[in-house]
Amino acid sequence: MKASINSLHHQDIDWLRELDFYKGEIAILAKRLEEIISANTHTEVTSQVEHFQNKFIVLREVIDTLGHDIKGREGAVERASEKNPNHVNEHSQRLNNELFNRMKNLAADFANSRFELNQFLFKAM
Repeated sequence: MKASINSLHHQDIDWLRELDFYKGEIAILAKRLEEIISANTHTEVTSQVEHFQNKFIVLREVIDTLGHDIKGREGAVERASEKNPNHVNEHSQRLNNELFNRMKNLAADFANSRFELNQFLFKAM
């Protein structure tokens, strides 16, 4: 399959920006948790806060791994573009699909986590 180097590059840049967005949002959500735990130290609340802190750790790890893999693909695209400056044969359509699916899963996991956190915050406040 032929793929435009330009489109692959833009897809990678978009994904990296999306990952940066998620990192920023996680930082904001973590601050909200800190506000809750400083105001309420009941066991129920602290266990839920810990639950969300663990979710954020996992999400950050997923983000870091995805970022590394996307940058790796970007490097491969750049090397391939030296041979053919307009189009590159993607060495694996499976890799592109895998990255796409991982990004989609991250978006869903993040949205679900944020929704659950907002429900918890509403109850805890």
